[in-house]
Amino acid sequence: MKLYITILFLNCSVFANDIYLGIPKEKYLMGDYSGSKVHKAFVNKSNGATQLMRPDVAEAFQKMVDAFEKDKGNKTAETIWARSSFRSYYDQKAIWENKYSGKTKMKESVEGKKPEERVALILQYSSAPGTSRHHWGTDIDINSFDNEYFAKGGKGEFLYQWMTTNAHKFGFCQPYNDLKDRNNQGYFLERWHWSYAPISNKLLADWLELYQEKKIIIKGKFSGSETMPVEMPKTYVSSINKTCANVR
Repeated sequence: MKLYITILFLNCSVFANDIYLGIPKEKYLMGDYSGSKVHKAFVNKSNGATQLMRPDVAEAFQKMVDAFEKDKGNKTAETIWARSSFRSYYDQKAIWENKYSGKTKMKESVEGKKPEERVALILQYSSAPGTSRHHWGTDIDINSFDNEYFAKGGKGEFLYQWMTTNAHKFGFCQPYNDLKDRNNQGYFLERWHWSYAPISNKLLADWLELYQEKKIIIKGKFSGSETMPVEMPKTYVSSINKTCANVR
């Protein structure tokens, strides 16, 4: 019995220290796994909605939410809540295919557009399957998918100002800041998207390494992927806010 307990304890310790939570590296980075088996169901206290995220991310996010509630006083009625977090490869593929086909409407119609034009339009705000940071359980979209919500005069103005000043204290950064601050490369500005940098920085480096080694394959896996230059996925994955690298 003592031997069994010792082995069980050692196995749990190894799992706890594994950044991939027991999932094969390539599968984890591409979101090809069941999030419910390794991630935590985070419950938003403000509305009861749940999102899956890594246990360490959920703990840090809750601390940040609690700190905001303590700091905001009567300056705003808004609270920080997780609107979207973990997405599997297949979740992201469904988002992509619906936009590519025109089923999901974007600011500009895909009707009459060439495949490469559709791809470029989708990539303004949505990642290609296998390239999304949401596959990692480290990234969280908060409150609203409208940048104006967080802008001056918006309902989330104070919230966003607080995040830009304090989120780093809890390990979070905004990966998609203004395009001009990222050499006009990658996704458009997303004030709602926040990433737990102590983990996502490592996963980003590993994704880029595996892609370079051709262990992550994008082309031919979804509509329009055959038109994507080989460097395009790498560019979108790597073009993030430079300050994220300094968040620990």
